[in-house]
Amino acid sequence: MTRRESREAAIALLFERSFDYERTAEEIIASAMEDREEKISEFARTLFLRADENLGDINEKIERCADNWRIDRIDRVTLTVLRLAACEIDYFPEIPVEISVNEALELARHFGEEDSVGFINGVLGKYAKGVEKPLAKAKPLSAETEEDSEELIATGEACE
Repeated sequence: MTRRESREAAIALLFERSFDYERTAEEIIASAMEDREEKISEFARTLFLRADENLGDINEKIERCADNWRIDRIDRVTLTVLRLAACEIDYFPEIPVEISVNEALELARHFGEEDSVGFINGVLGKYAKGVEKPLAKAKPLSAETEEDSEELIATGEACE
């Protein structure tokens, strides 16, 4: 199963979760595997479980980054894609931010409406601002030194 396919599986699980808080996350995974015979990779499982256990924090950050949009006004597909990407950005340090954002945009094109892609890009752009990951260092602009660039990245905070 590719990473993209794993993300698609995690999207389906997280989307289902948005309708069903009666069952545990583990029960949702078991149901998907047994009842619908879906394949769930370890990456999809971990991504879904981390997103689910950190949903409160993720939702709060998304709402701060989505100018004038409350979480309950964002359609479920768009919100699910945002939640998954936010989880990757915050809780998967080995995945570069650029990959998480690009994958979210591709998932939005696949699952959502075309106009949600721009919204997701804008929210994630603000969400990821100032996030520094070992594999995703920002390249300095020609006018600034590398130290200046690293200082700007290190002091940023998501959607202040």
